[in-house]
Amino acid sequence: MAKMKLIYDNTNNSQDLFYISKFKAPDPIIFFEIKNKKYLVLNDLEYERGCIEANVDYVLKINDFINKNKKFSIITILNNILDKFKVKVLELPYNFPSYIYINLKKNIKKNISENSIFYLDRLKKNDQEIKMIKKVMIDTEKVMKEIINIIKYSKLKNNRLIHNSKTLTSEFLISFCQKELAKYSLTCPDCIIASGYQSSLPHHHGSGPIKPFTPIVIDIFPKSLISGYYGDITRTVCKGKPNNNLLEMYNIVLKGQNLGLKILKPKISGSKVHNEILNLFTKNGFKTNFDGDIPNGFIHSTGHGLGLDIHEPPRISKVSEKMKQGYVVTVEPGLYYSKIGGIRIEDTVALTENGIKNLTKFPKFFSI
Repeated sequence: MAKMKLIYDNTNNSQDLFYISKFKAPDPIIFFEIKNKKYLVLNDLEYERGCIEANVDYVLKINDFINKNKKFSIITILNNILDKFKVKVLELPYNFPSYIYINLKKNIKKNISENSIFYLDRLKKNDQEIKMIKKVMIDTEKVMKEIINIIKYSKLKNNRLIHNSKTLTSEFLISFCQKELAKYSLTCPDCIIASGYQSSLPHHHGSGPIKPFTPIVIDIFPKSLISGYYGDITRTVCKGKPNNNLLEMYNIVLKGQNLGLKILKPKISGSKVHNEILNLFTKNGFKTNFDGDIPNGFIHSTGHGLGLDIHEPPRISKVSEKMKQGYVVTVEPGLYYSKIGGIRIEDTVALTENGIKNLTKFPKFFSI
């Protein structure tokens, strides 16, 4: 029984397509795998480039699957491919186009993946992939340093920070961050630089003046335009001397992250790592509460996998998922209280045979 894996997508939308073919395609293309052989089907515009760049066994011309009457329909082309390869079973990604799905040959069994990752092998990174993620982290940390230095050397005037004679704002720092990342062929359109009350909302991007004497959460998670891999780092700083509550909260988050980094290793459950940190916070008086209108405390997971997507399995959370050698994950505990602010500290690490290799070298400090 001939079984085929089939993707019809572009590589901006399907990281599985890029992973398995190593071919960047801005428009939808056909990829299939059958009998352990990988194929791309390309039009005349992309055929020659595909022959040079694609990591597949065969590159075919789409014209070979167009009917003699020149009727150009992706459904007709796909059905012609299925006929030629005598396919009986199709394995499809979870986001395969529904219109095409319902118009493929009725006599073929179609199995839709239940996992958002079609090629699960890509969750385990090899040495080359880890090296590419490390490169993203090195360059991102250079930008992190520049952002913190702008905050550090801004002048405090009337409870506002002044940089180059202007009020320092989240918008300015986010724009600066994006421009600096571009110098390293990195892109992060949704980076977070939030202060004051906004820091207590984990995914608030930040707006308005940067507030002194409050937490300033800087979360940068860029994608390399060259390799396609992501990095992720968060640091929280405070311009001016923080009050005792903030300082205590920062120190316990740092202690929690160090605990997570210490116990994280292959075969351990992500839920054990998460719950150990949650218990540490609770024992030290930093409770988590989801009962009110605004949740407070440790209100998100400890971490997530990353690679060609910024969020990949596994999760380090209340849900039990076993860690495996080769996973690259973030460790990013945080505490958030609407009346105080939020603290988050995040490193990206690779799981090794017996523990982790921290791909993040940027120092951790609060008061600047």
